[in-house]
Amino acid sequence: MRGGKRKGSTGLDYKGYLIKGLRILRLDGTAALEVAKDEKAFLPGVMVLVIGGVAAGAGMLMTGAVAVKDVTFLILAMPFLNVVSYALFMFVFHLIARLFGGKATFGEYFRAVSFGSIITWTQVVPLFGMVASLWSIPVNIFILEKVHGLRRIEAVAIMSLMMLAALAMLRYMHYI
Repeated sequence: MRGGKRKGSTGLDYKGYLIKGLRILRLDGTAALEVAKDEKAFLPGVMVLVIGGVAAGAGMLMTGAVAVKDVTFLILAMPFLNVVSYALFMFVFHLIARLFGGKATFGEYFRAVSFGSIITWTQVVPLFGMVASLWSIPVNIFILEKVHGLRRIEAVAIMSLMMLAALAMLRYMHYI
């Protein structure tokens, strides 16, 4: 133990990262920038997404919306699907942010958003998690502002464009 911090065998301060994730949820700009600049935060950020996938899968199981025979699929696939889908959406958000003059690298943006997605852990409690996860909208706007250095109106415009695109995709998929 050095400096009062407990570290795992990898030398990463998981408790410290968890606290930074919670600080990001409280819209703490310093925490968002610290995580964005911390190259060691990539793996812990991926782990936040993996746990979010496990929580979403567990929440689906609790609702009874998924058959018990699909438990294996949920346990194995949801964490992977969560990481992949977040990375894809973050990449699109990042590209649009760059078009608006954003300054962050994809790695910086990925790290901050992955820690901000700690709110998805609440999805383990089905209805509560769905409502609580709505907080990810202002959190993502905040991260676009702080990490990419965008004005709030630009960050809101990016979030609005992405939400409209997602709704259009859902509507299109409904007709397939």
